[in-house]
Amino acid sequence: MWKYMRTMAPLCVMLAGSVFTAMASVFIAPGTNIQSVVNANPAGTTFILQSGTFRMQSVVPKNGDVFTGQSGAILNGSTLVSAFSEEVINGVRYWVADGPRQPGRTNGTCDSAHPMCMYPEDFLMNSKPLLRVASLSAVTSGACYFDYGAARVYFTDSPTGKTVEISTMTDAFSGSASGVVIKGLTIEKYASPAQDGAIQGSGWTIESNTIRLNHGAGIQLASGQVIVSNYIHHNGQEGLTGGGSNILVENNEIAYNNTLGFSFDWEAGGAKFANSTNVTVEGNYVHDNAGPGLSLDYQCYNWIVQGNRTSRNIGAGIVDEVSYDGIARYNVITNHALYPGKTNPSMWWSCGIANLASPNARVYGNTLINNTNGICAISNSRGSGNRGTFQVQNYSVHDNVIVQTTGGAAGAVADPGIYMDVYAPSMNNTWTSNTYKLSGTAVGGYTWESGSKYANLTAPQWQSAHQDLSGTWISSTDSNFPSTRFAPLAAVKAVASTPVRFLPTATSAIVKTEASGATGTVTQVAGPILTSAAWWWNVTFSDGTRGWCLETSLAPR
Repeated sequence: MWKYMRTMAPLCVMLAGSVFTAMASVFIAPGTNIQSVVNANPAGTTFILQSGTFRMQSVVPKNGDVFTGQSGAILNGSTLVSAFSEEVINGVRYWVADGPRQPGRTNGTCDSAHPMCMYPEDFLMNSKPLLRVASLSAVTSGACYFDYGAARVYFTDSPTGKTVEISTMTDAFSGSASGVVIKGLTIEKYASPAQDGAIQGSGWTIESNTIRLNHGAGIQLASGQVIVSNYIHHNGQEGLTGGGSNILVENNEIAYNNTLGFSFDWEAGGAKFANSTNVTVEGNYVHDNAGPGLSLDYQCYNWIVQGNRTSRNIGAGIVDEVSYDGIARYNVITNHALYPGKTNPSMWWSCGIANLASPNARVYGNTLINNTNGICAISNSRGSGNRGTFQVQNYSVHDNVIVQTTGGAAGAVADPGIYMDVYAPSMNNTWTSNTYKLSGTAVGGYTWESGSKYANLTAPQWQSAHQDLSGTWISSTDSNFPSTRFAPLAAVKAVASTPVRFLPTATSAIVKTEASGATGTVTQVAGPILTSAAWWWNVTFSDGTRGWCLETSLAPR
């Protein structure tokens, strides 16, 4: 019986100067070896994966191949475990299953509660990874021990009636092909090592997938990628990792990553870009990751992070670390108030937006609400890179809204000695025309030079240091600021002919003008963003148009 079927409509694909003529829509049923079907078809074929689970599959596409999943199509990189025995050892009753004889490639630094996070094989019960421990005696409920020498896994929770799996395959899609499209699939439970992803490929479009429960990252970043409208969640180390040039990451939800306890000071969280040029990150909802939300770390250049919402990540919403010439604008940064082991951490440890020794950065038009600290700079010894010394210089922070009750709203901290140069006028680090609504301990929350060291300053002292001379301070009792008229996922309608703009400014390109009465929904990015004394909200209309609208042009419905 045929397990895949080719339709009869021809498809012509142009790639890298060559023309591949292929037949469209090769259907592949679960149980079929996907690679064998790819090998049997020409480059540029569209493969439709039918509903069901494709277990233990790793695919190397050809140029221009398209992989589309029907609803419920899942690529699962784990082995299904169905045989169990029981053993009593030193008075403890264990369940036992067959396991791997040797580990995959190990990588990473773990936090103290997760000592074995660097091992890429995960043991899952009902899609929940058990904590891996270093010895049999450490096994308790919710934990497991891999004895590679005996090829066995020990645990104490009953597997009866549960789906038990061991992640085994390292990647779902990889290879050197260009122009590949991966769309509409669930990709889960691959044993990707830390700093590797279950999907790896340059020049690929990765769209509308659910990417979850992979050991390292969901996606390995590479040049020319378009990563759009995916739900990337509950991966072991982080959602996205790596780098390249000309990468677009747009309209994704990146959430709950670093489930396996990697140290985020090493690398873990939402998304981390390294050695990357011309990166655009826009329209994403990045939340509840056990590490920074969006991190540009080491020799990133000419990057733009705009129109995103980051919430409840650990350490920071946006980190610009030892990189060059970046822009963070029109983002909503909320509730980044955690740093493990520290109460009310200082700017050294946690900020809504943090600059760690990066020159020529611009931060403007952002809304920051209830973070431990607001927009910060950290000046210390970080050496140099491919575009010069890593130092906070020409840092322009303007026209942001910062709302806080604790911590520092703005400023810089520095190591002693030459790193105090961060405060020198010649370094051109300026906060200008920002709007503050502060209460509680945040009222004195500005950090700047005071004699031979830095200190917390009041607003008048901050201005005496030539910062925010044109700033605005809103009363802490003003309940109308910032705007709370709408919330994420609120149903709205246009009250007049409404320009929908690409960015929340009156000069930004118009995506489309919606007619009066057009209905839509506030996105998870939501808002509000304040530009030119007007509030803006991010909306998706019923016709699929997405962009920024003036608050005055919208009404609840």
